[in-house]
Amino acid sequence: MINIKKMDKVYGTGEIAVNALQAVDLNVKVGEFLAIMGPSGSGKSTLMNILGCLDKPTKGEYYLDGTNVSALSQKKLAHIRNLKIGFVFQTFNLLPRLSALKNVEQPMIYSGINRKERYKIAKKALTAVGLENRIDHRPSELSGGQRQRVAIARALVNNPQIILADEPTGNLDSKSEEDILNILKSLNDKGITVVMVTHDNSVAHHAHRIVHFKDGKLIKEEFPQKNTANCKEVKTG
Repeated sequence: MINIKKMDKVYGTGEIAVNALQAVDLNVKVGEFLAIMGPSGSGKSTLMNILGCLDKPTKGEYYLDGTNVSALSQKKLAHIRNLKIGFVFQTFNLLPRLSALKNVEQPMIYSGINRKERYKIAKKALTAVGLENRIDHRPSELSGGQRQRVAIARALVNNPQIILADEPTGNLDSKSEEDILNILKSLNDKGITVVMVTHDNSVAHHAHRIVHFKDGKLIKEEFPQKNTANCKEVKTG
């Protein structure tokens, strides 16, 4: 699904240049659940922006489902985002004046889906995350866990091949955290590739694989679902 080759990302020039990513090689298989960890400034957010086709690398290549998206125009990147990728953010990014249903419908408006079909798909997505009785509620009338469920439903309506979840449990209590992780695992069990950024080691261990970043470099990976020796350093440079 994802193949990154010798990727660099540099912000600024000269003495103020920041090497946000350095010679990153990363492969993610179809149907994998990958967690990305690292301290602030390690390059996690930069990587997620590139994976989500929101930014381009300075150097290197990014293949998504066989397409070298690092070479595409912004218009084509937007098309790929809408076609293949669902986003889930820590801050939910819901529109406060719209109901849960209307928030979930938003990606389909850009896809040109008619109103009747949007309603049908959005209601089905909200039902899938257990919010069939909250479709007319605005975000302010929902708990943090419920808002994150709305965000997940919104990410699902265009049938994405991959979900990018940036700290999806960061603002939630332990019960809501468990619920959201169970939903992500259930989606992954259905074949959707999930890539999740988290600071929480216990959250990361729900993934098939964990990659650790430091100073823009991928330095280590773990395989928490295996009982054998499950950690190895990654050579860089």
